[in-house]
Amino acid sequence: MEKIINRLMEVGFLKTEAIIYITLLKLGRSNGYKLAKELELSKSTIYQTLENMYKSGYVLMIPNSSKEYEAKNPELLFEELEKRYFENSINLKKDLSRVTNTNKEEYFYKLEGEENIKTTLLNIISNTKKELYINTDFNLEEIREELKIAIDRGVRIIVFCFNKLDNMGLRMEIYHKSNKIESFKNSSRIMLVSDLNKGLLVTKIGNKVSGILTDNQIFINIISEHIHSDIYMAKLAKIYEDTFEEKIRINTLHEKRNLIK
Repeated sequence: MEKIINRLMEVGFLKTEAIIYITLLKLGRSNGYKLAKELELSKSTIYQTLENMYKSGYVLMIPNSSKEYEAKNPELLFEELEKRYFENSINLKKDLSRVTNTNKEEYFYKLEGEENIKTTLLNIISNTKKELYINTDFNLEEIREELKIAIDRGVRIIVFCFNKLDNMGLRMEIYHKSNKIESFKNSSRIMLVSDLNKGLLVTKIGNKVSGILTDNQIFINIISEHIHSDIYMAKLAKIYEDTFEEKIRINTLHEKRNLIK
């Protein structure tokens, strides 16, 4: 019962309207007095709610002396609601486009929480049209289906990870620097660029996951260059093999912390 009430509220019913609608479906025709008694609500609340529901098209009024009401057939009602929702959505989209500032400013959105970030990530993948660059040490198996759909519609996906990643049977270009298989035990980062117009940076420190989503072109270029540089370095390392890192070191704190030996 509570689940149905919540779902009705999600499509526009007020809670009292949802309760009355369900009750009328169970009882059939009824008047305000009987409903007030059945639901233990005041008659004024019931009568006012029934009047609003009648105007909204949720119930039918039977014209007789007791002013009885009947719940509109659910199939008919929701067919009408779907049509109304669709038409309103189209009109609202047009109206909002007229008032939207065309000189849109660049955005930097801070993201918190794994579910929120995953939803954002999947949304970016589903909207990518040409190329997707990813630098990560997270397990991509969790988003395999979305990556497959993107590849099937012609998106080129380029992935870098310091350790080896499995391509999961997908036509992805995967690059790595180390021959060690990625264990995903201490996953800490996602750097992603979609079509060179959207960038996502995600970090995980302990149990806290946070991220930044932006369309700032400088930020996007920095992430893109970082991913490309990692790939170039991995390729050069294979060419020069064991001597590569020794030849290119400049002896910084960053190297001591991050270079893989």
